[in-house]
Amino acid sequence: MKKIYLFTVVFLLVVSCNKDKLNIEAPSDDVNSAEQVALNPDDVSGGILIENAINKTGNAPSPSGTIAFNLDETTESAFQKNGFDITFNAPDNYAGAYIQLEYEDGTMAKDYWDAPKVVNVFSKSANTKNKGVFIQKRNKLNQDQEILIDIDFEDSVPAGTFCYFICIYDTNGNISQPTEVCVEVESWGGNSNIVGTWNFVKEVDNDETITVGTMDCEDSTVYCNNNTNLVVENAYCWTIASIPLTFNEDGTYSYTSNAKSRDIDYQLSQENCEAFFEEEKEDKYFSKGKWAYDEEEEILTLVEFEYTETYNDMTESVTRENGELLYNGKTSVSSNDLIISLDGELDGDGTVYEYKIYFGK
Repeated sequence: MKKIYLFTVVFLLVVSCNKDKLNIEAPSDDVNSAEQVALNPDDVSGGILIENAINKTGNAPSPSGTIAFNLDETTESAFQKNGFDITFNAPDNYAGAYIQLEYEDGTMAKDYWDAPKVVNVFSKSANTKNKGVFIQKRNKLNQDQEILIDIDFEDSVPAGTFCYFICIYDTNGNISQPTEVCVEVESWGGNSNIVGTWNFVKEVDNDETITVGTMDCEDSTVYCNNNTNLVVENAYCWTIASIPLTFNEDGTYSYTSNAKSRDIDYQLSQENCEAFFEEEKEDKYFSKGKWAYDEEEEILTLVEFEYTETYNDMTESVTRENGELLYNGKTSVSSNDLIISLDGELDGDGTVYEYKIYFGK
């Protein structure tokens, strides 16, 4: 789905630029057609939501002083309602960012966003194992960016393209040179081969293969009250019974992760310095949201808008107004196989982590 456009940027005295017109190719279908529409920057700016940010009339302040700033990516995808994230490294005295959208002729939107620094938490809460294979493994991948600006959209922002400038400023009042970023807001849905119900077959975790119905366990060390240590094999075990994953033509998805877990009773084991286990529990996680597929790069995106979780005999249902990015990564699809890849680089020593999830019909 995604088309990437490169621009030559010439910075003026204010935060603006002249750039080549979008060279939009003729779309091949309705999904691609919607994504290639150049959106009105003022309309998009009015439909943006940024936590703790202030929308101000006029042009963003001009660059001043010396402050290093650059983005690794100057093109990115966004999703309706869920929006997109801006991530980058910044100096220790980073204080915030200015964001302003731009028209194709180089003029700026009538207002800009002042987004002060906020404390960001990257890792998802992991108080259960059975949120499905997506969340369970995704947190292993490298997420070491220092700064994250979470941008959501109102319902008024449709699929299409727009560009914005971003500058950062520090506590001394220095403002960086602006960087231009162009965004494609994806349409929901995509590859018709994905539509239908897929069933979990196996996961390949580096050299370990775990099939549906197979128990997956982790060892643990108990630090006993008598100041000795107890190494417990198979202390935490989890078995996936089934994960039916359904993609609908209207761009919605749903899946239910059905699993069983058996965990060590840590407190009782600690008191007696002997392994005691809790009773086996049935865990269920139901997720519902929207999906998009980028055929050119084979990227599948799942944005979760609601879930119901049953764990430890407790049920919790949550609705996310702007959705939460559940998965965004390499996915290959054929008539009978859907393979999700979560390969990446681990934090720390740079070890490459290989993980794949296999679904079949």
